[in-house]
Order: sequence, then C-alpha cells, then structure tokens
Amino acid sequence: MGHARSTRTYGAPRITAELHDEGVRINHKRVARIMRTIGLEGLRLRRQHRITLEDPTAEGAGSGRP
Repeated sequence: MGHARSTRTYGAPRITAELHDEGVRINHKRVARIMRTIGLEGLRLRRQHRITLEDPTAEGAGSGRP
C-alpha cells in the first residue's frame, strides 16, 4: 500500500487519492477508519507558526509622550 512506500507520511487524503488513481472507488472517511483500525497514521508536516516575542530591551510604544 502507499503508506509504507511513502516512508509512513501518507495520511487518509493521500491514500484515498492514490486509490482513486488506481481506479478504486472509496471514500476518504472509510480510508481514515480503516487506517485507524490497523493503527496507521500519517505524519503532520505542517509548518509551525512563529509568534512575536516581547523584547525586554525595546522601548514601549507610549514612552515618547509627555
């Protein structure tokens, strides 16, 4: 199956697309359910968002007012 060949990064949407390309008619929810049943899960490769950190040496926004 595609999951093992993809170094275990493929999740249900990609597996479903691969099966569709091979002519198999199957719903993504069924693929997800089967993957859960046999203990497969894809990697989450989303980019992490950086947050703004406070700079303790910076002057405040209101420091120039009387």
